[in-house]
Amino acid sequence: MGLLNPIFLLLAFLIAAVFVFYMFRKRYENKKIPSNILWEQVMNEWQASPWIDKLQRNLLLFLQLLILFLLMLALVRPYWMAKGIVGDHIIIVIDTSASMSALHDGLSRFDEAKREISTIIKDIGNQEVTIIAAGSAPTLLINKETNIEKIHNVVDEINLSYEYSDMDKAIRLANSLAVNEESSLFIFSDSVKKEDLKDISETTPISVFNMGKDGENVSLKSFGIGEKDHIITGISVIENQSNEQKTAILQINSNENILFEEKVELAPGEQKFVRIPKLPAIDYYKAIIYVEDDYSVDNALIAINQPSLSKVYLVGDISPFIMKGLENIGYETIQIKEADINTDLSDGIVVVENLPMKKWPKRPLLAITPNKVKEIRIQSEIKTEKDPVFQYVNFNNTYVQSAFTGNENNIPVIASSADIPLIQKGTANGFSAIVIQFSIEKSDWPLQTGFPIFLYQSFQWLASNEDFFGFFLPGEKRWLNIDAENKNWKVFNEKGKFIDSFNLLEESFTAPHRPGLYQTVVNEKTTYFAVNLDDREKMIPYSSPFSINQPKQHSDHNSVNRIYDGLWFWFVFIALIILFIEWEVMRRGTRV
Repeated sequence: MGLLNPIFLLLAFLIAAVFVFYMFRKRYENKKIPSNILWEQVMNEWQASPWIDKLQRNLLLFLQLLILFLLMLALVRPYWMAKGIVGDHIIIVIDTSASMSALHDGLSRFDEAKREISTIIKDIGNQEVTIIAAGSAPTLLINKETNIEKIHNVVDEINLSYEYSDMDKAIRLANSLAVNEESSLFIFSDSVKKEDLKDISETTPISVFNMGKDGENVSLKSFGIGEKDHIITGISVIENQSNEQKTAILQINSNENILFEEKVELAPGEQKFVRIPKLPAIDYYKAIIYVEDDYSVDNALIAINQPSLSKVYLVGDISPFIMKGLENIGYETIQIKEADINTDLSDGIVVVENLPMKKWPKRPLLAITPNKVKEIRIQSEIKTEKDPVFQYVNFNNTYVQSAFTGNENNIPVIASSADIPLIQKGTANGFSAIVIQFSIEKSDWPLQTGFPIFLYQSFQWLASNEDFFGFFLPGEKRWLNIDAENKNWKVFNEKGKFIDSFNLLEESFTAPHRPGLYQTVVNEKTTYFAVNLDDREKMIPYSSPFSINQPKQHSDHNSVNRIYDGLWFWFVFIALIILFIEWEVMRRGTRV
């Protein structure tokens, strides 16, 4: 306990002055008495105890003395030391990676971190608070906020991202926000070490709360399938990362139907390969290991029975500009004869040139000049529709010498000159198709930078219209090339629960955060995709908590004794109430 302004104790002489004025003031009253015998008796009693009598008859005196005393206390500002946090700016970094979901004593590391943050917020006085969520990229949730209720709400709404958290980026962001300010940094993770903080200012007090403890984990490291001689087999890799013997049950299922099951014994630190001899031909397979450990997120993986469309089959004589462009953007090109067009091409996209539509294979394809009936010279300006395949492609400035008419398909036109279609995009034979109605050699398109971009975006769109359009990392954002008819995507989980919706002409596609199998519904067509955990998150590391740059050693991180001097407000408030009471006493006395 102490006083911030003890000099104001000198105001006590005012209290004494008021008291003296009351004691020595003269008050006369006119009274009629029939005899002075009783008056002499009263005077004798009054003279025997004049001070007590005066005090008893002066309630206003007590009230005024009390008001002065309270005002003096407010001015001297008494205080005591209370628990608080170092710094005027409190910066909190919280790890939202998948490993923070590991359970210890029935509570996840993430929930434990949020509970600790709420405890710290209770000790915050008139200080600014910044909160950073550490994911694949740091996210600034609030910046220099002083509203405690809003801070609590933000903390309550933080969720796991299941991403791999780049703590280095988040710490650098926190350090940049602490420049030229008296700041205090709190880091909530599970494996931050002192060497990770080597670039932080030595004047910034830092407390690292590594949540949880060394845990037990058995991880499904990988799972894949393959087909040979029309027989689908699989293989999985299971790793025991704990220090004791573990028994796991590996199960392969689909739509809750168990397809394979095997018990696996794992020694401490052992990694085992488990072969699945035969699986039925279905859309997808889900591998799960059932085991007692502290981390369940890495116990499941998805494999899709869908060939990867990384190959491009070139039928007949294809323009060398197309072939070179495809190779430059990473596609494997395979030349086949027209006679082999009915072979199995399910693992790739087809490019045809000078081939009529009736001979097209039932695959996603790019067709060049399918019907050479009549060639017309291009003399009018080229106009394009607003379509994703033309993003960053300035096709309007392309010189096209001539194009072919006699087109028999009803595929929508996305580029034209007058009434002459140049490029079409849509569906043919139930599969996605892009049709170019002019010879590449009769244009300057290959010389423009937009040509390989067009090829890349076109083949991304052709591949994305399959029943499975890829694997994603948690929360991964990806631009998908779609047309206006398929712009609205609804995302559901494996059990059909609605997750989110997207308008992909206005925004990029964002994968769900929790790993698992998902499905999209676009124009009543269902497409699968999978969200898999980052390989760096298939373990639960742990490091001990620590503090550095602390001005004072305390049992609590960054905890100090801060001055609490908020009583002055209550002294003034009580004095104001007493002032109203004094006014009421005086009013009643005057009226009487």
